[in-house]
This record gives sequence, C-alpha cells and structure tokens, in this order.
Amino acid sequence: MKKFTTIAGLVTAGLLIGGCQNSEDNSEGQNTEAEEESNADENGNEEFETKDNADENDNNENGNNESTQEDSINEANENDTDAYTGTQETPTYLIGSQYIEAEVDDIVQFYTAFSINRDGDQQLSQEDSLEISLNDGDLSEQDILSSYADISVEWPTLHLYFNEDGNELSATTAQSGLFYDSLFGISDLYGIEEVLFFNPDGENDIIVAERGITEPIIVQDERGLTRGYYTIYDEDLEETLFLAGGDLEEQVEDDNGEPLSFPETVEAMHSVDREDAFYSSAIVEGIEIVNSSMENGIATVQYTMEEEVVTEADRIVFESAIQLAALDFHAWEVLLTNDTTEERINYPLVGQ
Repeated sequence: MKKFTTIAGLVTAGLLIGGCQNSEDNSEGQNTEAEEESNADENGNEEFETKDNADENDNNENGNNESTQEDSINEANENDTDAYTGTQETPTYLIGSQYIEAEVDDIVQFYTAFSINRDGDQQLSQEDSLEISLNDGDLSEQDILSSYADISVEWPTLHLYFNEDGNELSATTAQSGLFYDSLFGISDLYGIEEVLFFNPDGENDIIVAERGITEPIIVQDERGLTRGYYTIYDEDLEETLFLAGGDLEEQVEDDNGEPLSFPETVEAMHSVDREDAFYSSAIVEGIEIVNSSMENGIATVQYTMEEEVVTEADRIVFESAIQLAALDFHAWEVLLTNDTTEERINYPLVGQ
C-alpha cells in the first residue's frame, strides 16, 4: 500500500512537471510571437521613418540648392559690380546761382537757377564753401552779403551779422525775390535749416532787401518742395544751369499728396510735363535708369547709356542734376554706377 502511494505520488509529480513545462513552452511561444510582432512593428516604423527622413532630406537639399543658387547669383552680381572702375571725386564744391528770365503764358518771369562745380585744386571747409557760394550767388545789385554782412555757421544754423542797415540794404521787388531765392536755395543745398539775421546792434530786428525780419527763418518753409532739377542753357555763360522742379510746377508729390521719394524724383526727372517748356530734362534720350535708392544718407543711381548717342557733356549734366536732387534730400553722398562703361563714381556731399 505504501508502495502504490509512492508510485501515485511520482505519477502526480510527473504530471505536474509536464504541465509546468507545457505552460513554459506556451509562454515562451507567446513571448516569441510578441517579440517578432514588436520587431516587425519597429522594422515597419523604421522603414516609414527612414522614408520620411529621406523625403525631408530631399526637401532640405532642394531648398538648400535653391538658396545656394540665389546666393551664387547675388554673389556673381556683386562681383560684377565690384569689378567696375571706381573714382572718388573731390569733396570740395561750390553751389552757384544765376537768374533766368523767361516768358511763361505771355508773362515775363524770373527764376533762380543753380549749378554745382567741383574743384580738386581747392581744399575748403564746409563753412568756407558755403560762404563763398552765398557771396558769389548774391543776386542783389549792391552785393548785400559780401558788402554788408559777416557770415558764420553753427550747423545747421546760418548767422548773418549786418554792419549796416537802412538804404544800403534796400532792393527792388524783383531783386528782393531773387536775393532770397538764392540765399535760401544755396543754404538748403548745404543742409542749412535755419537763418538768423542780426542788425548792427546784434539784435534780431532788421530790414533786408525790403523784408522786415524779427525772428529766425526756417529754410524749408521758404523753399517749399523742390523735388528734381531741370536744365536750361545760358548762352552768355556758355553753361548749363539747373532749375528746381517746385519752381517750375513740375511733379513734386505723388497721387496721395506725399512728397516724392528719391527714386520717384529721379523717375519724374526723366521727362518734362509742360509741352511748351523753356527748360529740358537733364536725363537725355539714351540714358536709362536701372535702379535708384536712398538709404542711410547715400543716394545711389545705376544707369546705362547709348555711347553713340549720349555725349560726355550730356553725362556731366546728368550727374550734376542727380547731385542737386540728392542734396534736396540732404544726402551725404551720391554713388553713380554706369553699367555701360563699368564705372562707379562717388560724389561726397555736405547735405546733412
């Protein structure tokens, strides 16, 4: 009996062991299947991720290629213009003024015309250049400024100290207009914003050229908008002079009544509005503006020209008109680039 019990126990134990082994086998099978499924999912996800990454890399490469191409084009353009011959003009120049008599709508009118001339042989300060320009450009018969006034500058204010008053400073109505047009025009082109007049006692109370003055005069208020310059040839002087667009009723504002920007001014200078005008555009046929801008006090104009049509005199007139136009914006300098001759000229200014 005891032997049977022992055998039964052994059988039972064998069954238990067999069951455990089967259970372990099943568990291992399930784990193996789960691992295979998991590996399959991971492999599948890896395939998708690899494909997405490949697409993203393709897009990045395409974007980088496009950016690289644009950079290459810009760099090529810069290299092209960098290869141009560069010239730095003398910083010394004088602004001149003359009066022009013209008949407009059957009425004889007087206009003040300007010029800009550089002289590399002279080394003048801004103050000296301004003083010489004002004295030489004085259109009164008795040369009021050079005869009866001392000039000093505290930028951007001009001080005029008169050592005489009364009849010595008198003028006709026509002369008075020309005197002040020249005074304020030249002052503005040199960046002067305010003019103070002093009598012999040092007081701001004096009559000059038929105008009583008791307070500082704001130059911009006197000149108004002047956008652009147009040409007229003076046969006596054998010189081309320049008339401000505002004095000629040429376009100085856009359609919204805002003052023209520098690029808009250059564009407006390309033609003349009046069919019967006694003046002309400074941008002759054969000169084409490629680009123009005004940034940080630097006026830039890029242009081409037909060399068989445009003369050297035409080019000089064009460049002078651009300088004057830039000075109305109180530019520090003008950078002119001639794509035809591959030349770049820098004109220093004292507009600010």
